Amino acid sequence: LLGVMSLAETAIGRPADLAGRTVGYPGIPSQEAFLATMLEADGRELGDVELVNVGFDLLPALFSGRAEAVMGAYWTHETILADRQGYPNTILRVEEWGVPPYYELVLVAGEETLAAREEEVAGFVAAMVEGYRAAIADPTAALDALAAASPELDRDVEEEGLRLLAGVWSGPGEGRGAAFGTQVAARWDAYGAWMVNRGLIPADLDIAAAWTDRFVPLPAATPAASPASGTPATPPTG
Repeated sequence: LLGVMSLAETAIGRPADLAGRTVGYPGIPSQEAFLATMLEADGRELGDVELVNVGFDLLPALFSGRAEAVMGAYWTHETILADRQGYPNTILRVEEWGVPPYYELVLVAGEETLAAREEEVAGFVAAMVEGYRAAIADPTAALDALAAASPELDRDVEEEGLRLLAGVWSGPGEGRGAAFGTQVAARWDAYGAWMVNRGLIPADLDIAAAWTDRFVPLPAATPAASPASGTPATPPTG
Protein backbone atom coordinates (compact mmCIF):
# COMPACT_ATOMS: atom_id res chain seq x y z
CA LEU A 1 0.00 0.00 0.00
CA LEU A 2 3.03 2.30 0.30
CA GLY A 3 4.68 4.38 -2.35
CA VAL A 4 6.58 7.52 -3.29
CA MET A 5 4.10 10.33 -3.80
CA SER A 6 4.69 13.60 -5.66
CA LEU A 7 2.60 16.42 -7.04
CA ALA A 8 1.72 15.98 -10.70
CA GLU A 9 3.40 19.28 -11.57
CA THR A 10 6.83 17.86 -10.66
CA ALA A 11 6.52 15.27 -13.46
CA ILE A 12 7.99 12.42 -11.42
CA GLY A 13 6.87 9.33 -13.28
CA ARG A 14 9.51 6.80 -12.28
CA PRO A 15 12.20 6.43 -9.58
CA ALA A 16 14.98 7.78 -11.83
CA ASP A 17 13.08 11.08 -11.96
CA LEU A 18 13.82 11.52 -8.25
CA ALA A 19 17.54 12.13 -8.94
CA GLY A 20 18.53 15.53 -7.61
CA ARG A 21 15.22 15.91 -5.77
CA THR A 22 14.37 16.31 -2.10
CA VAL A 23 12.47 13.32 -0.74
CA GLY A 24 10.71 13.53 2.61
CA TYR A 25 10.16 10.41 4.71
CA PRO A 26 9.27 9.50 8.31
CA GLY A 27 12.81 8.51 9.28
CA ILE A 28 12.01 4.79 9.28
CA PRO A 29 14.92 2.54 8.18
CA SER A 30 12.69 0.19 6.19
CA GLN A 31 11.42 3.11 4.12
CA GLU A 32 14.97 4.16 3.31
CA ALA A 33 15.49 0.60 2.10
CA PHE A 34 12.28 0.76 0.04
CA LEU A 35 13.46 3.94 -1.64
CA ALA A 36 16.97 2.59 -2.25
CA THR A 37 15.55 -0.54 -3.87
CA MET A 38 13.24 1.47 -6.10
CA LEU A 39 16.04 3.77 -7.22
CA GLU A 40 18.39 0.87 -7.93
CA ALA A 41 15.68 -0.84 -9.98
CA ASP A 42 15.71 2.22 -12.22
CA GLY A 43 19.47 2.72 -12.50
CA ARG A 44 19.92 5.17 -9.63
CA GLU A 45 20.94 4.95 -5.97
CA LEU A 46 19.94 6.46 -2.65
CA GLY A 47 22.79 8.96 -2.78
CA ASP A 48 21.20 10.54 -5.86
CA VAL A 49 18.40 12.05 -3.75
CA GLU A 50 18.36 14.34 -0.74
CA LEU A 51 16.51 12.63 2.11
CA VAL A 52 14.71 14.83 4.63
CA ASN A 53 13.13 13.46 7.80
CA VAL A 54 9.69 15.09 7.92
CA GLY A 55 8.19 12.70 10.47
CA PHE A 56 4.67 11.72 9.54
CA ASP A 57 3.82 15.18 8.19
CA LEU A 58 4.07 13.89 4.65
CA LEU A 59 1.39 15.98 2.99
CA PRO A 60 2.35 19.29 4.67
CA ALA A 61 5.95 18.70 3.56
CA LEU A 62 4.80 18.04 0.00
CA PHE A 63 2.32 20.92 -0.21
CA SER A 64 4.76 23.45 1.28
CA GLY A 65 7.57 22.50 -1.07
CA ARG A 66 9.80 21.29 1.74
CA ALA A 67 9.94 18.00 -0.16
CA GLU A 68 9.43 17.36 -3.87
CA ALA A 69 8.32 13.82 -3.14
CA VAL A 70 7.50 11.81 -0.03
CA MET A 71 8.21 8.18 0.77
CA GLY A 72 5.61 6.35 2.83
CA ALA A 73 2.32 7.64 1.45
CA TYR A 74 -0.57 5.22 1.11
CA TRP A 75 -2.19 5.06 -2.30
CA THR A 76 -5.44 4.36 -0.47
CA HIS A 77 -5.36 7.50 1.69
CA GLU A 78 -2.84 10.33 1.20
CA THR A 79 -3.41 10.42 -2.55
CA ILE A 80 -7.14 10.83 -1.97
CA LEU A 81 -6.64 13.59 0.60
CA ALA A 82 -4.32 15.46 -1.75
CA ASP A 83 -6.75 15.23 -4.66
CA ARG A 84 -9.55 16.58 -2.51
CA GLN A 85 -7.41 19.50 -1.41
CA GLY A 86 -6.71 20.44 -5.01
CA TYR A 87 -3.30 18.82 -5.43
CA PRO A 88 -3.22 16.39 -8.39
CA ASN A 89 -0.58 13.79 -7.66
CA THR A 90 1.17 10.63 -8.74
CA ILE A 91 2.45 7.70 -6.70
CA LEU A 92 5.08 5.07 -7.44
CA ARG A 93 4.17 1.84 -5.67
CA VAL A 94 7.08 0.10 -3.96
CA GLU A 95 6.17 -3.37 -5.21
CA GLU A 96 6.28 -2.17 -8.81
CA TRP A 97 9.93 -1.14 -8.45
CA GLY A 98 11.84 -4.05 -6.96
CA VAL A 99 10.48 -4.39 -3.43
CA PRO A 100 9.11 -7.93 -3.01
CA PRO A 101 5.38 -8.10 -2.27
CA TYR A 102 4.80 -8.25 1.46
CA TYR A 103 2.00 -8.31 4.02
CA GLU A 104 1.29 -4.65 4.67
CA LEU A 105 -0.72 -4.80 7.90
CA VAL A 106 -0.25 -7.51 10.50
CA LEU A 107 -1.06 -8.18 14.12
CA VAL A 108 2.02 -8.58 16.31
CA ALA A 109 2.05 -10.56 19.54
CA GLY A 110 4.75 -11.87 21.83
CA GLU A 111 5.32 -15.60 22.08
CA GLU A 112 4.57 -15.50 25.82
CA THR A 113 1.22 -13.87 25.12
CA LEU A 114 0.37 -16.47 22.49
CA ALA A 115 1.21 -19.26 24.90
CA ALA A 116 -0.60 -17.82 27.91
CA ARG A 117 -3.65 -16.33 26.21
CA GLU A 118 -4.12 -18.44 23.11
CA GLU A 119 -7.91 -18.61 23.42
CA GLU A 120 -8.21 -14.83 23.70
CA VAL A 121 -5.90 -14.29 20.74
CA ALA A 122 -7.86 -16.77 18.64
CA GLY A 123 -11.13 -15.05 19.56
CA PHE A 124 -9.77 -11.62 18.71
CA VAL A 125 -8.40 -12.75 15.35
CA ALA A 126 -11.67 -14.50 14.51
CA ALA A 127 -13.66 -11.36 15.31
CA MET A 128 -11.33 -9.17 13.26
CA VAL A 129 -11.45 -11.51 10.28
CA GLU A 130 -15.24 -11.67 10.51
CA GLY A 131 -15.33 -7.87 10.40
CA TYR A 132 -13.15 -7.72 7.30
CA ARG A 133 -15.22 -10.35 5.55
CA ALA A 134 -18.40 -8.45 6.43
CA ALA A 135 -16.86 -5.26 5.00
CA ILE A 136 -15.99 -7.08 1.78
CA ALA A 137 -19.56 -8.37 1.52
CA ASP A 138 -21.24 -5.04 2.38
CA PRO A 139 -18.93 -1.99 2.13
CA THR A 140 -21.76 0.48 2.78
CA ALA A 141 -22.67 -1.15 6.08
CA ALA A 142 -18.99 -1.17 7.03
CA LEU A 143 -18.73 2.56 6.34
CA ASP A 144 -21.88 3.17 8.38
CA ALA A 145 -20.33 1.35 11.33
CA LEU A 146 -17.04 3.22 10.92
CA ALA A 147 -18.81 6.59 10.76
CA ALA A 148 -20.85 5.77 13.85
CA ALA A 149 -17.72 4.87 15.81
CA SER A 150 -15.63 7.78 14.48
CA PRO A 151 -17.97 10.59 13.36
CA GLU A 152 -15.03 12.96 12.83
CA LEU A 153 -13.85 10.98 9.81
CA ASP A 154 -14.48 12.23 6.28
CA ARG A 155 -16.86 9.62 4.92
CA ASP A 156 -16.15 10.52 1.28
CA VAL A 157 -12.41 9.96 1.78
CA GLU A 158 -12.99 6.67 3.59
CA GLU A 159 -15.46 5.53 0.94
CA GLU A 160 -12.96 6.08 -1.85
CA GLY A 161 -10.23 4.40 0.17
CA LEU A 162 -12.46 1.41 0.79
CA ARG A 163 -13.21 1.18 -2.90
CA LEU A 164 -9.48 0.93 -3.63
CA LEU A 165 -8.91 -1.56 -0.84
CA ALA A 166 -11.76 -3.82 -1.88
CA GLY A 167 -9.70 -5.27 -4.71
CA VAL A 168 -6.83 -5.92 -2.32
CA TRP A 169 -8.98 -7.56 0.32
CA SER A 170 -10.92 -9.75 -2.09
CA GLY A 171 -8.39 -10.31 -4.88
CA PRO A 172 -6.62 -13.59 -5.74
CA GLY A 173 -5.90 -15.26 -2.42
CA GLU A 174 -3.09 -17.17 -0.79
CA GLY A 175 -2.65 -19.72 1.93
CA ARG A 176 -5.17 -22.20 3.29
CA GLY A 177 -8.16 -22.09 0.98
CA ALA A 178 -7.08 -18.63 -0.20
CA ALA A 179 -9.05 -17.19 2.74
CA PHE A 180 -8.75 -13.59 3.92
CA GLY A 181 -5.96 -13.33 6.48
CA THR A 182 -4.12 -16.48 5.44
CA GLN A 183 -0.51 -16.18 4.35
CA VAL A 184 2.17 -18.18 2.58
CA ALA A 185 5.77 -18.91 3.49
CA ALA A 186 7.11 -17.95 0.05
CA ARG A 187 6.06 -14.33 0.47
CA TRP A 188 7.56 -14.09 3.95
CA ASP A 189 10.76 -15.82 2.82
CA ALA A 190 11.25 -13.46 -0.12
CA TYR A 191 10.60 -10.38 1.97
CA GLY A 192 12.81 -11.71 4.76
CA ALA A 193 15.67 -12.29 2.31
CA TRP A 194 15.24 -8.73 1.05
CA MET A 195 15.35 -7.40 4.64
CA VAL A 196 18.53 -9.36 5.32
CA ASN A 197 20.08 -8.03 2.13
CA ARG A 198 19.22 -4.49 3.22
CA GLY A 199 20.61 -4.95 6.72
CA LEU A 200 17.22 -4.56 8.36
CA ILE A 201 17.29 -7.90 10.20
CA PRO A 202 20.07 -10.36 11.12
CA ALA A 203 20.80 -13.15 8.68
CA ASP A 204 20.19 -15.83 11.31
CA LEU A 205 16.64 -14.72 12.09
CA ASP A 206 14.22 -17.64 11.70
CA ILE A 207 11.64 -16.22 9.29
CA ALA A 208 9.42 -19.30 9.51
CA ALA A 209 9.13 -18.87 13.28
CA ALA A 210 8.23 -15.19 13.00
CA TRP A 211 4.74 -15.57 11.56
CA THR A 212 1.64 -17.73 11.73
CA ASP A 213 -1.86 -17.68 10.35
CA ARG A 214 -3.10 -20.62 12.43
CA PHE A 215 -5.59 -18.42 14.28
CA VAL A 216 -7.35 -17.37 11.08
CA PRO A 217 -10.63 -19.27 10.72
CA LEU A 218 -11.53 -20.47 7.25
CA PRO A 219 -14.89 -19.34 5.86
CA ALA A 220 -17.65 -21.87 5.67
CA ALA A 221 -18.32 -21.16 2.00
CA THR A 222 -16.71 -19.02 -0.70
CA PRO A 223 -13.35 -17.77 0.58
CA ALA A 224 -12.17 -14.19 0.29
CA ALA A 225 -8.53 -13.31 -0.13
CA SER A 226 -5.80 -12.16 2.18
CA PRO A 227 -4.59 -8.61 1.48
CA ALA A 228 -1.07 -8.17 0.18
CA SER A 229 0.97 -5.12 -0.55
CA GLY A 230 1.29 -5.61 -4.11
CA THR A 231 -0.24 -8.22 -6.31
CA PRO A 232 -3.65 -7.41 -5.23
CA ALA A 233 -3.47 -9.36 -2.15
CA THR A 234 -2.04 -8.15 1.39
CA PRO A 235 -3.14 -6.53 4.67
CA PRO A 236 -0.98 -8.26 7.11
CA THR A 237 2.93 -7.06 7.49
CA GLY A 238 5.17 -6.06 10.10
